[in-house]
Amino acid sequence: MPRLLPCRRRPAGFSLRLKVLGCYGGQLLGFRLTSFLVNNSILLDAGSPTEALSLEAQHDIRHICLSHTHLDHIKDIAFLADNRSLKRMGGSIQNRTICIHSLAENNRVLRDHFFNEAIWPDFTRIPTMDDPILKLVDMEAEKPFVIDGITITAIRVNHPVPCTGFLVDDGTSQLIYSADTGNTDRLWEIANAQPNLKAVILDCSFPNAYQRLADISGHMTPQGMMQDLQKFTLLGKVPVYLYHMKPETLNIMTAEVEVLDVPHLRMLTQVDELLI
Repeated sequence: MPRLLPCRRRPAGFSLRLKVLGCYGGQLLGFRLTSFLVNNSILLDAGSPTEALSLEAQHDIRHICLSHTHLDHIKDIAFLADNRSLKRMGGSIQNRTICIHSLAENNRVLRDHFFNEAIWPDFTRIPTMDDPILKLVDMEAEKPFVIDGITITAIRVNHPVPCTGFLVDDGTSQLIYSADTGNTDRLWEIANAQPNLKAVILDCSFPNAYQRLADISGHMTPQGMMQDLQKFTLLGKVPVYLYHMKPETLNIMTAEVEVLDVPHLRMLTQVDELLI
């Protein structure tokens, strides 16, 4: 069972640390967009790292595992690249490049529609093609890859654009991050097969009254989320942490989740860390 506490250092005995930088599906004052930091150097999505981290902490980031290309998950890649470029110009020789790991179709979208000089400078070619700030690395669903000692496996989920959740495995413990998804099956098949699963981070975006909007946009409500969780054999034993709540309806959703009265089910906040 992971410990959940506000903390800035990884204590002895825990090999996997996930820090919540942002966990909301909308941006208002005090509410940051989706981004999770794993062991200081790996981001799961990049909605808010430059809002949440100091320049020095940003400079430790070497990899971004990108679930999909909706703006709330990619926004701060732009400013992270800009800050890394300035850090280089200041003389830093460490962590020169940030690798973005995503599906090939997502990397094409980034290249064609984001880092295209019209929306943002092409940091995959700056300062040079041989030594860029950003490197786009194609990944394949369900084909594990290792970065900074952590094995990552992408799992396709149900969203209007190509999107993957991630299985994060440090060799001792596993964590599942659903990314943005409606009802899905494969995620739970893989979750149920893990021998040392310690936590699940799961989409729950809208109140129950917004079920049609959730269905159209590829998200979940508390009632839809509970239907999906019936596929999870460790429900009530392994903690499930909810994310992507819309700030405007957070109070309604909080009440709807509380009434479910499911052990080890709760919403994330921006001061949380999972220490596994």
